[in-house]
Amino acid sequence: MTSDNHRCAGCAGVPALPPRLAPGDTLVVCTPSGPGAPIAAERFARGVRWLERAGFDVRVGGQAHATGYAAGSARERAEELNTALRDPEVRGIVTAIGGYNANGVLPYLDFAALADRPRVLLGYSDVTALLLAAYACSNVVTFHGPTLMPELAEYPAPLPYTEASLLGTLCRPDPPGGLTAPPDWTEELLRWDSEDVRPRRMREHPGWRWLSGGTGTGRLVGGNLDTLCALLGTPYAPCLRGAVLFWESCAESIAVIDRGLCQLDAAGGTAGLAGMVVGRSFRKGEEFERDLRALVAERYAGRGFPVLAGVDIGHTDPMLTLPIGVRARLDSGSSAFEVTDRAVR
Repeated sequence: MTSDNHRCAGCAGVPALPPRLAPGDTLVVCTPSGPGAPIAAERFARGVRWLERAGFDVRVGGQAHATGYAAGSARERAEELNTALRDPEVRGIVTAIGGYNANGVLPYLDFAALADRPRVLLGYSDVTALLLAAYACSNVVTFHGPTLMPELAEYPAPLPYTEASLLGTLCRPDPPGGLTAPPDWTEELLRWDSEDVRPRRMREHPGWRWLSGGTGTGRLVGGNLDTLCALLGTPYAPCLRGAVLFWESCAESIAVIDRGLCQLDAAGGTAGLAGMVVGRSFRKGEEFERDLRALVAERYAGRGFPVLAGVDIGHTDPMLTLPIGVRARLDSGSSAFEVTDRAVR
């Protein structure tokens, strides 16, 4: 089933939940975007080893060692995903890394296979295209969370907050419940396979900040802003009306982020939101973060929904795993950001 004959679900009705992950389950590492193992072979292997130590049976997809600006052609990357989606033994797909071209695989994906047999689909950044399309076209909950190389291959192991959120969200059938900021975070950069031989230096976390007050409950939908904007006007963009929209960007310019928000607004993507969650900026420092908060507050503070900023999603360490398609609640009065529905069954 490809784009020639699929019908997008439009996120109508209650989304299907994948089964929770448990020790012994089979996970496949897929590379639907940029190249993986050729960038840093030892780091890639370390990420696989961590998944194995966590108790999973790990298979590595055929595109892991592909080179180029993407990990093979769009059809090759889609076939890797389809092989995993059609295999009844596979309980989850962990993506290797982001990039720029995951949207190229969407016309060739077997969304019906995912709808018929839901399973965990995990990633962020450019993989946002895959997560949102799978949710929109299969009505299955997907997961905005760590990828193999940047997070799961952290030395000597994933950061504790990242690990706890990931395993708690994917392995327990209870609602994730209230989310809180981690005690510490880092933006230190160590070059892969040469400098990443020690833990990165952490510093005290400044906390999350409310930019607009109020309460709101809706389906949690979002991801990387740049990638989300690239889906607007296509069959792969989910409906955002009534949603708690979360977004983050690794853009190095406030002007670029402003352009993306203008596009999102013009496309109707922020009309009727129940709330907004904004991720921390990517290694740009506190001055950039203040400018980002000012931009968001100016644009959305009077729109009638709560806005929470500086949240640990996407291009930041550590990071939350957020299920796309389940209900979440924001309440500035009690400083609550809560995922109220279970994400796995």
